[in-house]
Amino acid sequence: MDASPPDPSAPHPLKALALLLALPLLMFWRPYFFYIIDDWTALIQLVEHPFWSYLAAPDGEQWFPFFRLVYYGLVRMAGEYYSLLVLINCLGTGLNAFLVYLFFRLHLSPGLALGLGALYALAAVHHAIAWNAFYVGYLLSLGFFLGSLLLTDSYLRRGGAGRLGGVGLCALLSLLSHNYPLVGLLALPLYAWLVCRDHRRKFCSLLAIVLAVYLFFTLGYVGFAGTQAAASHNLQLFSGLPGTNYLLHLIYGAWVAPFFYLLWGHYHFPLWTHVAGVVLLLLTLGLIWGWGGKPERRLALWALLTNALPFLLISLTRYQRSLNQAFVARYGIFTLIGALLLLGLAWRLLADRLPPQGWRRRLSLGLMGLMVAGQVLALPLWSEKYQEMARASMTCYYVLSGEPQSARLSLEDYRKFCPGAYPEITPSQALAVRRWLSGQVSPPGGGG
Repeated sequence: MDASPPDPSAPHPLKALALLLALPLLMFWRPYFFYIIDDWTALIQLVEHPFWSYLAAPDGEQWFPFFRLVYYGLVRMAGEYYSLLVLINCLGTGLNAFLVYLFFRLHLSPGLALGLGALYALAAVHHAIAWNAFYVGYLLSLGFFLGSLLLTDSYLRRGGAGRLGGVGLCALLSLLSHNYPLVGLLALPLYAWLVCRDHRRKFCSLLAIVLAVYLFFTLGYVGFAGTQAAASHNLQLFSGLPGTNYLLHLIYGAWVAPFFYLLWGHYHFPLWTHVAGVVLLLLTLGLIWGWGGKPERRLALWALLTNALPFLLISLTRYQRSLNQAFVARYGIFTLIGALLLLGLAWRLLADRLPPQGWRRRLSLGLMGLMVAGQVLALPLWSEKYQEMARASMTCYYVLSGEPQSARLSLEDYRKFCPGAYPEITPSQALAVRRWLSGQVSPPGGGG
């Protein structure tokens, strides 16, 4: 497979990067949020454990020391100025959108790839990452996965041990940032097997590098997290064989949820999005398999598998709680990429059969306008929810840490601050966190 010549219609990379960095800032940056939920679990660990112990410790079933290193540095830098962390997560979202655009450019026209990349940058699912600093791990994990995917394509085109090593390094950093893509790394050799069939001999090299990453990660996980970590938050994980609910969770999370999120940005989806999302999914797949050739079908199959592979484990650890867990917004930053790629392939096939250019433009602008409107209209629902959590968190933070204040700490605020799934915050812990965030003391072990 030879490298394609530059397309004169493609936007300059710096202009595309600037656009995709700006869109999440316009959509998500807010100055009034504060540390919430998972942030506080990490902050307590930061002030109560030596730095190296904090770095290597598991978080429930997760083991992600690279994320912990980055999170430590970011929180140490930002302190109580949480808006800086929101800004960084917005920029990280834009950078990942640029990587999505670069990948789409390998298979779609420049304009279509940029339009889909812009839709991704604007998607309201990013609130889950942008407004909660702890979830920067998802950004890191996705960014390194996309980097490994782009290097995989480059390796298939040009070869080279350096590119293959880069695939392995990015894949490992992706896992060490978050364990979401654990099974999903198999999408890298599958890309060679399904999409670039003339390079199947390189499939074995890519599979070997992924297996080496798995070995390294497994040794680290067992050594630092322990064999019991996987079931720490899921006590019934190995109690029986998964059944229908497991399959439903996988199908909803991998294929249905992202098409709902294309049309509406909140998991409380209106009824019309249920109907329109399923119709859009079926229509998209029907167009690809009906009008597409083997290359389009193979790429579509790869996109479906790439969305499904991570859920083989995620659904196993979440399906017993609720099927609603399949629609958690933070998963959407991964699965929305597969949905947009399928939509782009279907649109390319449909556009070739539409009447004159005016029809194509009107239909494409109408569909894009509908999807953007769904993101914008749903975002205030999230913003209101996060604002209330941030308000309760700040109130509890100052009251528990001894800040003189006329407001009393109500039970309602405390329950918002410390929901049942998270540890209760004591006054001494809150005071220690406040001192650390303000730079007054270092955490145990001299980590500061």
